[in-house]
Amino acid sequence: MRFPFTFMGVMALGIGVWVLAYLAGHRGLDPVSQAIGVATVLISWGLGAYVLIRRLRRGPQH
Repeated sequence: MRFPFTFMGVMALGIGVWVLAYLAGHRGLDPVSQAIGVATVLISWGLGAYVLIRRLRRGPQH
């Protein structure tokens, strides 16, 4: 059963979008906070893309 992993990939993409929207709305954050937010977006999108691309390439049973 692979549903939890597919869900995890979709949620990771969604969290990345959410953090990006937060950063866009809060331009006054200090540079360290912005860097941490951008790193979170990149890591979330990387994980989500990896999980979903792997799912599409290998099929539902792998």
